[in-house]
Amino acid sequence: HSDKNVIQNIIHDMTNRPDGEKNVGRSHMTDDSVFIRPTGNPLDMKGWDAMMNSDDVTFKFSKLISINKLEVGQDMAYACYTSHSQFNYKGTDNDDIAVFTAIYRKLDGVWKFVFGQRSSGRSPSDELPKF
Repeated sequence: HSDKNVIQNIIHDMTNRPDGEKNVGRSHMTDDSVFIRPTGNPLDMKGWDAMMNSDDVTFKFSKLISINKLEVGQDMAYACYTSHSQFNYKGTDNDDIAVFTAIYRKLDGVWKFVFGQRSSGRSPSDELPKF
């Protein structure tokens, strides 16, 4: 597989949760990855693991809508993609279309997610963002 195909597969694996399984993409993340929540607050992997393994979050499903941009260099890559997720966070149901930005590094020959940011969710009935 080309590096581009590998990263596309990582995005699919981290995004698609047809059965509501939690934390499916964690194996693609380094232990020092940082994820910026829609509030702008950073979340380290200790916080990520605590959130994803808590009863505060339950997923119904998540699916990739589109990969909007993907650029791959020799050992770094970035992507922008859109997903649709239905989940409950602390008792509040969410039905969100969200845009993600992700940065990946090739470490010892393996592509890993190192940084990401999620937009605020929009309703599935809203117009999709245009790229």
